[in-house]
Amino acid sequence: MKWSKAELNRHGNQDLVIDETLTWERDCFATDRLRELKNVVVTGSGRYDASSQRLEVDLTISGEMIVPCAVTLEDVEVPFETSSTEIFSFLPVKEDEEEVHVLKDEVLDLRPVIEQLILLEVPLKVVKDGAQYPKGEGWEVVREEEHRLQKRQEIDPRLAKLKEFKVQEDD
Repeated sequence: MKWSKAELNRHGNQDLVIDETLTWERDCFATDRLRELKNVVVTGSGRYDASSQRLEVDLTISGEMIVPCAVTLEDVEVPFETSSTEIFSFLPVKEDEEEVHVLKDEVLDLRPVIEQLILLEVPLKVVKDGAQYPKGEGWEVVREEEHRLQKRQEIDPRLAKLKEFKVQEDD
């Protein structure tokens, strides 16, 4: 998924077809939220305009990511799919064209852009189905719904004495 400027010029006005399966080393991503990527498939097409020296690429990226469970830190497999249109330029661009990737070398490499698009898909928090919440002596982790229900059933200690209050009727 690398092309030099000369290769793109030789390719002419024909569409570039992208259909590749990518792999990454397990330790490739320096984030605690993503442990591994599996079965990543990148498909799409691109068109190079030699006069403006720009390549516009439509990408669809799909696969599975392994992320930690927010409660137990066990591996959870999460499928993902994202689409994006990216524009690359071999020439400097105006300040208002922030969405354009300016290439410093004469080579276009899609892999760093694909990595960034995948990182945008990593969920902030995942809880594994059937996860056993940890507990210890005098403490336990509970679901938020359970916590709210317990709070509703608890009596405010400042008002607890009112339960003992009995109304006396005068005869």
